Formats: sequence, C-alpha cells, structure tokens
Amino acid sequence: MQKVTLATNNIQVLFFFGLTGLAVVSPLFLGQIEVKETLPQKQEFTRAIQEPESDTISISIVGDLMVGSSYPSTYFLPKEEDGNILQDAMPLLQSTDLRIGNLESAVSDNAPLYKQCGGNQCFAFRTPLKYAQWYKDAGFDYLNISNNHSFDFGMKGVQHTLDFLEKNNIRTSGVPQHPIDTLTVRNTKFGFASFAPHSNCLDLNDDSLVRANIALLRPMCDVLIVFFHGGGEGASRKHTPKGREIFFGQDRGDVRHFSHLCIDAGADMVIGSGPHVVRGMELYKEKLVAYSLGNFATYHQFNLKSPNNIAPLLQVKITNKGILAENKVFSFIQEGEGIPKVDSTMGAFKLISALSEEDFGFKDVGAGTLW
Repeated sequence: MQKVTLATNNIQVLFFFGLTGLAVVSPLFLGQIEVKETLPQKQEFTRAIQEPESDTISISIVGDLMVGSSYPSTYFLPKEEDGNILQDAMPLLQSTDLRIGNLESAVSDNAPLYKQCGGNQCFAFRTPLKYAQWYKDAGFDYLNISNNHSFDFGMKGVQHTLDFLEKNNIRTSGVPQHPIDTLTVRNTKFGFASFAPHSNCLDLNDDSLVRANIALLRPMCDVLIVFFHGGGEGASRKHTPKGREIFFGQDRGDVRHFSHLCIDAGADMVIGSGPHVVRGMELYKEKLVAYSLGNFATYHQFNLKSPNNIAPLLQVKITNKGILAENKVFSFIQEGEGIPKVDSTMGAFKLISALSEEDFGFKDVGAGTLW
C-alpha cells in the first residue's frame, strides 16, 4: 500500500486574468511529492483492494465533508475520545495515490459568523483546527472550497481555511483568493479548478470564466480535474435534469451544460457535489462526469434520512494522459450523527449505477467491495 505525503511548501505567485482583464495575484502551492511505504491499517479492508497499476494513477474521491462544527455550539462536535470519524474509510482512502473531496465548511477556531440567516436555524459550519486535522490524518491531498459554506464566516473564515490547507500541504481551488492549483503524484502533474454559483466562488454560471480558468490551467498539468458544487438539493433531486436548476430562487446551474463545457475546454474529469444526494455518472467524450457524490462525512446538522445518508467513495484509475482506465464505487453509509461505515448492501453502488443508466445510458459503473 502506498501513501502519498507532501514534502515541501514552496509558493509560486500566479497571475489570473479574469473577464475584466484585471490581474489577480493568487498563491499556488507547488511542492514535491514524497512516496512512503506504509502498512495496511486494517487487513480485512485491504484484501479486496488491488495495488495501483504501474501505468495509471489511482484516486479516491468523496463528496461533502464536514466532520463537526463549533457553531452554534460545541455540542455539534464529535467526541474526541471516539477518534477520527473518517477512520473506517482511511485504509481504503490510503490505498490510492491521491485523495480528494469537497470541504463543506470553513476551518477556523474563532472567525465570526458572516452568513445572513433567515428563520430559526442557521446552517453555517465552522470546523475547529484540531478536528480539521482529521482530513490530513486521513490523507486528503486536495479539498474543494468552491461551495455554499466556505464563506459562512466571511473573509476571515476563508483566510483561516486557506492558512490551514497551506500549513498541511492540502491543495484547493475555486475562490478568487486561490482560483486554481496543481500537485504532482508519481511524475504526473494534476491540475484542479472548481466552480459554484455562490458568494466568493468562481461562478459556475459564467461560461467565459470557466473556459478562461481551464485554458489557464491546461498547459500547467498532465491531468485536469474540475470540481463543481451545483444543482438542487434533497431526496427528490437524485435525477440530473436537463436545463437549469432553480433552488429557493437561486440559479444552481445547468450542470450537464457546465460539465460538457469543461470537457470541451480541456478537462479530463468532472466531479460534482451539492445536492446532498448521489446522482448518476456519465462518460462524455470518454471523460468521466460524476454529477454528485452526495454526503460522505457530514456530522450532526445534516439531514441523513435515506437516501441522504448514502455515502459513496469513488475510486478511479487514470493515465498520465488523462485517459480513464477504471472506475469503482465503494459503498459507505452514514450512521449515527454522520459517521461513514462500510455498507455491505452496496447501496451507493446500486443507486449510482441505476441513475447512471436511467439518466445517461451509462452501464459501466464498477462495483468496489470491502468484504
């Protein structure tokens, strides 16, 4: 089993040119990758997992991650003595060369609430630093912050989040302060861009901006991955519609159009989150699009009634030319307040497989097994 760790933290200044022609200076974390051999943490997990092929890079991908929030109260945090809520998924995550997901919160100990909330409940998430360290312990190399919760605690929360990610050598993208990023794994440079129709995010609905970011990133990498946070939310939104999705009056994008635009512009894979339920996958021009990987580890304040508790872990193998070699969906389910556990019924695989065939005619979703 191999575990990739980031060894240096050199900072390069990147000039990003937006539609206005103005230059925005953004730090781009570039470093060397050190590969270390580690022993499997749980032998029963790793028996069914194949070692990565020499000519492909293996990637573990999950949807929404929010391992606990100190807002509005520390009551919403897991018990520290129970350990990292990601621990049951860690052997599988660490069996691959690269681990990526969506960070559905600000990371800060004390950033003040910025989000304007209506009604009696405010869904704003602020993960303390010592809990956010669980992402690093699980081995995450990239966490997307272009979503509707990264700005819950304003610019201070964004800066605290970026500081945490930089300190822990975790790459990110999708906000004006840090629009794109790259990292190198097994002599292959990966580029990341991400978009969402939310405050302080690169706008998913601005086609020219999307193309400009991909065009900027494409010469810098061998494999280009786009993340997006879009679409309506809830159990009734499992199917990926054609056209724009309006949710509580907000334009959450035409995610089919967006994904195809990204691939036409040069992306090798598109990964979606936002609906809090899984959606189908599509193969468009031989490039994989996962329209929503749903929730993976969303603690306490999320609706985890079925199907919202279905938690897929997608593993892919891709060549250094961006050619998809394999995809497998491993099934987890969130138990209790939102702790991912192995699902022997394979609910995530079955649902994603059915939705992929119904919505896109894609019949080649692979099944991953852990028993």
